[in-house]
Amino acid sequence: MGVGKIHVEGVVQGGRAISEGGVRGRLALFASPSLLGEGAPALDRRLRAGLWLLLVVFSLSGVFGHSLWGGNDSREGGMIWDMVRHGTLVTPTIDGRPFLEKPPLLHWTGVAICRVAGRVTEGLVRLPAALYGFGTLALVVLFVRGPRAAGGFDRGREIAAWGAAFLCGTAIEFQEYARIVLTDMALVFMVALSLFAFWRAYERPGRARWLLFLLAASASFYAKGLVGPALIWSSVGIFLLWKRRLRLLAGLAAAYVPLFLVVVIPWVVALYRFGGEPALRFVFWDNQIGRFFHFGDRSLPHDPFFINKERWYYYLVHLPVYLAPWTFLVVPAAVAWMRRRSPFREPFHAFVASAVAGMALVLQLSSAKVASYALPVYPFLFAAVALWLAELLARGRPTWLERWSIRTTAAAVGLVLGLVPAVFIAGTFVRPRLFRAGGRLETAAGLVLAVVVLALLAAAALVLVRLLRSPSRPMVGVAGPAAYALIVSVVLQLVTPAIDRHRSYRPIAELAAGELSHGVTVALGTQEYRDVGAFTFYLDRRLALLPTGGGVASFLRSPEPRAVIAPRDELPALEAQLAGVPHGRLSTGSPGTLSRAWVILVNGAEQVATGRAPAGGEGGAVVARGPGRQRRVWAGGGGGLSAPVGWGARPGPRRAPKRR
Repeated sequence: MGVGKIHVEGVVQGGRAISEGGVRGRLALFASPSLLGEGAPALDRRLRAGLWLLLVVFSLSGVFGHSLWGGNDSREGGMIWDMVRHGTLVTPTIDGRPFLEKPPLLHWTGVAICRVAGRVTEGLVRLPAALYGFGTLALVVLFVRGPRAAGGFDRGREIAAWGAAFLCGTAIEFQEYARIVLTDMALVFMVALSLFAFWRAYERPGRARWLLFLLAASASFYAKGLVGPALIWSSVGIFLLWKRRLRLLAGLAAAYVPLFLVVVIPWVVALYRFGGEPALRFVFWDNQIGRFFHFGDRSLPHDPFFINKERWYYYLVHLPVYLAPWTFLVVPAAVAWMRRRSPFREPFHAFVASAVAGMALVLQLSSAKVASYALPVYPFLFAAVALWLAELLARGRPTWLERWSIRTTAAAVGLVLGLVPAVFIAGTFVRPRLFRAGGRLETAAGLVLAVVVLALLAAAALVLVRLLRSPSRPMVGVAGPAAYALIVSVVLQLVTPAIDRHRSYRPIAELAAGELSHGVTVALGTQEYRDVGAFTFYLDRRLALLPTGGGVASFLRSPEPRAVIAPRDELPALEAQLAGVPHGRLSTGSPGTLSRAWVILVNGAEQVATGRAPAGGEGGAVVARGPGRQRRVWAGGGGGLSAPVGWGARPGPRRAPKRR
């Protein structure tokens, strides 16, 4: 076998002979540097186009088709709604109150998308994070693959590029944050873009390329503050010091400072005009310096000076969970990169290692530690893993650690992906209230999707086994993560309706909207950011925020029709405060866990204007007719609805006089 040519007489595989043409056809899909020299591209155009399409589909899976989930989605989604509806762009606002923790790049993106679309929906406010996530994965492909040479892309690098993109995108933490409304994915993209621009300029120096790097590094401030430039320059600094390019490092730093000021000062001036010196101090001192260093002055606010302060080993303990399902691949990859005879000694490899080391250093030095803070490291960490995996599959002689890690990962992935549809099928019949998310048609569609997942899993296992036994074995580094991404995309469609049923604010918000439609003034009996964001988003209006206890009682004493959305777990304390105040309760009949955690307190359960009628011949219960319902639903003494669908109200300590 020569470096640039292969002579094949014939190969016997699986008990049958494969012709020379058949072997060459298989090798056309993949050829590592150890098998072939420079020449034809590793992937044909159809396969490359299919991988790009899969990357797009996977990046958008789980973005649309469900309500706001969790605290981050609700809080940040409410901010984007508030900025769209009320035109505040200097800083994010929630229910009219400024939220000064971070610069608003992600929020600006969400506002722009919603204004172009002419509406604000859950999917549209989540779309910026998905786009930044996809942009990051696309940069991973371009970065690891490298530029096209005269004979095409480097074969080993292109295989590693696609493997890195799908490994990174399907890591559990990256996958989650690319589908929620939060600034972290914007930071990941800006850091990846800056380092990609640096590497292209380093490979082929030019003023325009260096300027692009400096602009991207300056604009990274708008993603999440000063942490963006810190992560970028720590990576660049370690690499240039490693290569002993001190003059280049000094020149770039000198050019960066004035350009950074030009990019950032316009927003700083606008922020000063908006909130004055306190706003600047809160943004730059409290939320930048305050999160990075330790402070002994206990009179300082807990958030941000003392929140998320963790011990030095925090990331060692927590990151393995969030790197799943690829955690076991990281260990042998790290060993391969660090051993003395490592094949990863080129400048490109040195830059990948510098990026991981530089960002890890900044994260470790910061006193505030959260698993999501490490997300900017993921693209470069998984680039290292994919390069190791491509080299291992081409070499074909794994160590016991490499063999164990790959087998364990494959077994765990197959087990989890198989359990999800199996549990869904069994739960649909055993626990229908938990798993069924609609009528017969929706249930049948879910069962079909579960069968599709099992079929895809079996097909993927068969293809991977055949690839491992063929000359195209290195393609497993792409086929495995890509197959996992495809199956996860289908799994998300399978489980989303059932999850949404329990994590949605919609049912209780629709009940409150019914009150608003009848002229009732609605307030919110909590000041938690996540709840404020969700209810302002779904009710499409700003709400009065009431302190618990006396605030709710004084609000409901008004002779005007009023209602308060309150957490159910605070009802005992609220009932004590409402003693002597005529009131009733409205509860949603939805089986959703989140919506059932809320009740609506009304100051007159017999108020005819909202569809509530006085007690009659139904055991003294207060009757409610929900908007759009065809029958009346009444609540018994237990406080819960006696019908699975509809809205009910029950009286408080005293009956209210009938209003005219």
